[in-house]
Amino acid sequence: MVQDEQTRSHRNESSITEAQDNRSGVEEAQPVTKVENRELTSDKFSPYDVSSAPKVSSGLPSEIWAIVQSAPANIAPQYFLEVSRDLLENPNRTSTHLARAELSYQSFTDATFNPKASTSEDLASIVKHLRPECRPQLIDGGIEGYELEYTVVRKLIPRNPKLDDSLMQTCHMFVSHQDVNIIGPDGAEDIVKAERYMMIYIPHAATSEAIPYYHPKVRSLAMLYTHFPTSSHSPPTSLINASGHLSIHYSFFPDLPIDNRLSRTALKLLEVIHKHSRGRQAGYTKRVHHDQIIGQKRFQDTYAYLKGKYAKDLIEGWVEQTPAEKHVFEDLGIAAFLMELWGDMYSSKNGTHKQDDGDEQVEQKRQIAQANFPGFVDIGCGNGLLVHILNAEGWHGWGFDARRRKTWDTFPSEHAQKLQEMLLVPEIVQPYSSTSTDSPTPHHNGVFPSGIFIISNHADELTPWTPLLARLNSSPFIAIPCCSHDFGGTRFRSPAHARYIIADPATAASKKPKQPSAYASLCSWVCHLTEETGHLVEKEHLRIPSTRNMAVLGRKSLRGDEYGNSHENMEEKLASLQSLVEREMGGQTIGYICAMWMKSGDGLMKTAKGGH
Repeated sequence: MVQDEQTRSHRNESSITEAQDNRSGVEEAQPVTKVENRELTSDKFSPYDVSSAPKVSSGLPSEIWAIVQSAPANIAPQYFLEVSRDLLENPNRTSTHLARAELSYQSFTDATFNPKASTSEDLASIVKHLRPECRPQLIDGGIEGYELEYTVVRKLIPRNPKLDDSLMQTCHMFVSHQDVNIIGPDGAEDIVKAERYMMIYIPHAATSEAIPYYHPKVRSLAMLYTHFPTSSHSPPTSLINASGHLSIHYSFFPDLPIDNRLSRTALKLLEVIHKHSRGRQAGYTKRVHHDQIIGQKRFQDTYAYLKGKYAKDLIEGWVEQTPAEKHVFEDLGIAAFLMELWGDMYSSKNGTHKQDDGDEQVEQKRQIAQANFPGFVDIGCGNGLLVHILNAEGWHGWGFDARRRKTWDTFPSEHAQKLQEMLLVPEIVQPYSSTSTDSPTPHHNGVFPSGIFIISNHADELTPWTPLLARLNSSPFIAIPCCSHDFGGTRFRSPAHARYIIADPATAASKKPKQPSAYASLCSWVCHLTEETGHLVEKEHLRIPSTRNMAVLGRKSLRGDEYGNSHENMEEKLASLQSLVEREMGGQTIGYICAMWMKSGDGLMKTAKGGH
């Protein structure tokens, strides 16, 4: 809810944790079961009870640092290092209040990087040219027994800039190969060979008050993985029943000692590191890739702008029975994506975009794009929210739906007039529909001005028709599938087209590979139709609060010619598309398909509680 986002007292999740973590403290963490025969512990995350945890020397001075949480871990060091590196650019994996991180300095490719530097200016030649707040902060005297491996300075970007400030942070990776001392709960002591990898976060904040809500209010935070190399399947010491030891350490502000929230934060962070490291070690491969068409920063900045401008009023004025927050935030996200997409498509001949555009260049680009914009039509526009937002932002267009929504009357009159109640009866079946309906609801034949951008957002029955309408009108389009319907408007399971199915690595080698989900099959079918109608298939997993977040785009022709310059006349297009529909419907005739479509349309015009 908007009120939850604007009132800190309603935030009950840990600052660096996922919101769904509802544990009240360290006491609820499960201690590791003692193993008498020195076998390794299981791969399940089982944090130690603080009072009985083995003490593994960290090298951090005890007068400055304190261990907060720890757990056994059977992880090869490379996976801890990979996760540590990944979290640098993706802090949103550990906090729902963060959108991303922007790296202002990274030493990975800096030939002048000096890991033995004693001052910030000596760390690298570029540091003196950075703004003071962007310069890395060092640890005085380093850490005994460790060598500095790399340094990154990043800016943490909150999801809600109106509520939280951004925060600069220095991140150091230290490595040590010295032996470590281990003390068991019973006082037994052992010295073993070890490899230690320590990531330290230093917020650029002089006081605890300067640290935003999403970050633990500590001077520094350390994530340490101590690995015990061994050639056998047994650990090198009886004091720890694992091949490694994960721990979280804090350096506190004098006025803020450890409390329940800081402890829970450390526990959740420990769990995230363990989970992602174990997943990588088990061969996990990321299947969903965001930001393939529009970069993360551009999308999130535009989304934050739209959310701050429209969300509160739209939610408070919601008149539908459907959940306000879901639809508002979902359509704001889609609007942000489309605005950035159209900015690329219509601001230049080739649709290229420079990532380092300044504010003036971005505004100039937007003005050029809007001047060249051919307009849009949102087929099956539902509540009309997307049409309203886009028009309010200067992107002209209209939408229609088979059933009028109460929301339409809440928009300004100039936007409400752009929403029309009418049923789509595609020109592809029009010759067969003229005598088959006497419905009072106006019809639209799906013939629009050439080149208009077609939007199909969870349009259900209209989804498979979207690529065909784009071909008919020589138009680009975006389709965001939801529920699967055939060309007659009947619910069915779409045929899966393996070329567009993302294989599950866990079952790829199986003799009986896992059957794709109904939604995956639907998306693959829409991709197939996109290619069949002559479009280059592009896909994007949108950053919207919906599990139905796959967008299929057809904005480029496979033949290389520009939209609006097709050499086919309307009759040729209609004949080709009718043939495609009949093939996809198993040989049924266009006349029969039309009858099915008109019967389905009668149901669409009836009042319903759900949907858009």
